Amino acid sequence: MSSPPPESFSAPEDIDFGELIGTVLATQTRATMDTSTFTDFEQQNRGQQCGVPTKERLEAARQLPPTPPLATSTAHLAQLAEQEARASERLRAMAGLLLDAHNAITKYLESWEELEAADATSASFVHHPLHALALTRHTALGWPTLMQALSPLNTLAADLEWAAGRQVANMDDLKIVAAGVARLHDFYTLNLTALAHHTLTSRINTQPITSPIKATASDFHFIGTRATAVNMWNAGVDFLAAALRLVEDNSTAPHHHHNYHYHTDPDQLAVSLRKASKMHDEVLERKGRRSKIHSAHPVPQDPTLAKKRKYRRVRGEVVLGRVGTAQQGLEQSVALCRGQDLRSTSVKSSLYCRYVDNGSPLYLVGPLRMEVVSLAPYVVTVDGVVTETEAADLRNTSTAFLDTSGTIRFNGGREISYMRTSSTAWLNEHNSCHLSRLTSRIEGLLGASAEEHYSSEPYQVVNYGAGGHYTVHHDALATPFIQTQRFATFLIYLSSVPQGGWTVFPWLGVGVAPRRGMALLWYNVDRAGRRNVLLEHAACPVLMGDKWVINKWLQYGSQAFKLPCLPDLFAQFALPYR
Repeated sequence: MSSPPPESFSAPEDIDFGELIGTVLATQTRATMDTSTFTDFEQQNRGQQCGVPTKERLEAARQLPPTPPLATSTAHLAQLAEQEARASERLRAMAGLLLDAHNAITKYLESWEELEAADATSASFVHHPLHALALTRHTALGWPTLMQALSPLNTLAADLEWAAGRQVANMDDLKIVAAGVARLHDFYTLNLTALAHHTLTSRINTQPITSPIKATASDFHFIGTRATAVNMWNAGVDFLAAALRLVEDNSTAPHHHHNYHYHTDPDQLAVSLRKASKMHDEVLERKGRRSKIHSAHPVPQDPTLAKKRKYRRVRGEVVLGRVGTAQQGLEQSVALCRGQDLRSTSVKSSLYCRYVDNGSPLYLVGPLRMEVVSLAPYVVTVDGVVTETEAADLRNTSTAFLDTSGTIRFNGGREISYMRTSSTAWLNEHNSCHLSRLTSRIEGLLGASAEEHYSSEPYQVVNYGAGGHYTVHHDALATPFIQTQRFATFLIYLSSVPQGGWTVFPWLGVGVAPRRGMALLWYNVDRAGRRNVLLEHAACPVLMGDKWVINKWLQYGSQAFKLPCLPDLFAQFALPYR
């Protein structure tokens, strides 16, 4: 990357005596502070709670039942797998007791059936001395043996109560995962033939990922049906067609089914495919290829309709630096999720990276690496904001607080929809020993106030489930109150994601791959509080991996003393402020 242009990216400077004093103090601090004392300084000034035993806190959190649905969070699905492993041990013990009881009952009944064959129910049966001996032997020896085998079943009452109260994945979770797999196909074009043969490949991963588990025709049928139910018509048609091919393939035998599977009738499957194809074409004709609530193939399934002039393959216009149609934004978002870079060479050549400290004593000794993603509007990544240990602790602490993510309505209410599939935890600084330190780091880096309750919202931790995503949206709130407006987004990745899960900006033509410890920073409004519409962004579906992020939204109204007004009220925010 080229070297930075001279101050072309930063806001004009103002003289601020508070800032001047801070600069002097920072200079003195830098002159007297070496690396070891900097570490001590950080520990002393960023909270004392970190001595709390993490293992105890984690174990207590794991004992709490997760909030359903479970499928919107990989953390909850992992908890489900752990609980299922423990449940299987208990069920095996129950099965052993029941098997012993079954064998004892069978043996006792076989003994009685021998007596019945000798006409034991007749009144004269016991007149014979051997018959009397056999009958008394049967009960005197057999019944105590049977009772001994049945007595452990007394514990089954508690086992049955436990089983009845277990919280497991239900049909809603299954539908969420099925829709997630359909969404992965919509975005990344999964190879369905390979998926039916233990292998995951897609447009973004050419290296096959094998698994001992394979998808069956009934799996594809269910996914296709679920895809059409949530208006992913392209994925629905493809999965139903793949299911029909598997059913017609003689190599798909009944023993390939899972123990629990969905009923798949070939005739009904063919009917479902015809209906889905017809609906696909109708939606494509009336609504186009894509919106926030539907998706379709670029051409109809009907060969006659596909011959229309409007379906001839023409590369769509790339709209950058301005807001185009909603469909253009979504199409560009999908392209970015697939790893394309829509920016021109001239734009990319003007970007740069460097080390920054923003004049903060926290970063004078160890400045952070910053890379500019976009100059206008200003978007940067900053490496090393949290450590591996901190990221792991924040993930584990958040698990107990995760709840299904929602979107904010215009009236301020919360809505659950397929436009956002993830789980969210809201954390205050007292919930984790690391958050007060993280707040200090954010303030030192941005030169802005991030004080809880006054200058920012609580920390938001987000964990995505299978195929979890968030469609194109803007972080700035639709509020007339500038005091509570989210003027800056400071997003930190708490995990790296092997495939998928990028954060993309369709009107800037750029995407950012999640990397643990890295922060992504942008400013939702300018100095006058006007919302920058070019900063719409999306979270791409997670194809493989475990995606965790933590957001800090800084509010505009309480920054008066940190970020004084400038002569140009409509200047954009940028680093450094000074």
